[in-house]
Amino acid sequence: MIPLRLSLVLSLVLAACGGTGTTGTSTTVASTTSEATTTVPEDTTTTAAEATTTTAGVTTTTAPLYVVPIPWEFPAVFGASGDPHGSGCVVEGGLLPDGLWFGYAEAVGGGVITFDLACYFTGAAAEAEATADGTEVFDNYIRNQNPMTFPVPISPLAQVFYIDATLSDAGFFPQPIAVSSWPTAASYLPCPGEFCGVWLYVNGGQATGVVEMFQP
Repeated sequence: MIPLRLSLVLSLVLAACGGTGTTGTSTTVASTTSEATTTVPEDTTTTAAEATTTTAGVTTTTAPLYVVPIPWEFPAVFGASGDPHGSGCVVEGGLLPDGLWFGYAEAVGGGVITFDLACYFTGAAAEAEATADGTEVFDNYIRNQNPMTFPVPISPLAQVFYIDATLSDAGFFPQPIAVSSWPTAASYLPCPGEFCGVWLYVNGGQATGVVEMFQP
């Protein structure tokens, strides 16, 4: 028989060590990692290179297909060999579709350009087309036999370039100008008018780029 005093001591020791036949419950705290998240605001600025379209009351902004390159470069032939430069010069209907077109800015007013579409050929194509029309050609040939014109709205953010009459030493390279200041009397070309040759960049049914074309 264990003496009473020893029994009490053993009981106290067992209780302190968890030796009463029950298992102690342990609580595990899950570690969490806090990561800082940086949100970059989406750029919603509309530029001259963007086109807007409205369908069923919903207006969307899309990336354009036809953008004025900076610095400006003479447009390539988008079609087959022998075709006019740019998107060509054959259009069905009374609206000028999206594309890159050569023609004449016969009038500008009220945010609209009255555009006379023409065909612009160079190289062997120019020689062949001029010969077919019974005329001579040098470096390029412009065919403008259709009197039809197209009213094209001008984007208020359009990129516009004019031929500065004072910069002949620069080869009459197109210079940028605010769309609100074009046409300008400072241009070498008589714009607007039947001799105001321009390349028109059309996106979403509006002119997003206008570049005067020097003709020697």
